[in-house]
Amino acid sequence: MTTTTMSTITTEALQGPWSLVRFIYRWPDGRELAPLGQARGQLLYLLDDDGAGRMAVQVVAGERPVLDPESDANLAVHFRSGFAYGGRWSLHRDRVQHDVEIASIPGWEGSRLDRQVQVDDDRLVLTTNEPNPQLPQGGYETVLEWQR
Repeated sequence: MTTTTMSTITTEALQGPWSLVRFIYRWPDGRELAPLGQARGQLLYLLDDDGAGRMAVQVVAGERPVLDPESDANLAVHFRSGFAYGGRWSLHRDRVQHDVEIASIPGWEGSRLDRQVQVDDDRLVLTTNEPNPQLPQGGYETVLEWQR
């Protein structure tokens, strides 16, 4: 497996569909937490004819209870069991920026989510130190591993 270095990551290397392999929070002491358990997800990076990028991502817990729209507690569990957003994307050396236009987490709409990028052939790893609404105190790195 060859690693694409930060100087050779291109928008074309990211373009296309990706399937989630792993979603974890990792602390400096090596501790890890999979906040959604064995999560499932899809990520799609598209390039318009003019080279502008569009993206969409959805990540959900692998195990979710049956939806009961009459139960506020059940609806809250479903809200916490994943996230989705879409918008524009751009690559800046070894970082990808997601300019969020629509999101399941309203506070992300209109924001820019910045991710460190590593590409190894058919593997993509996105990481960030930005706190997640599921664990807002921070102090960890979020890691999302994807494969083609």
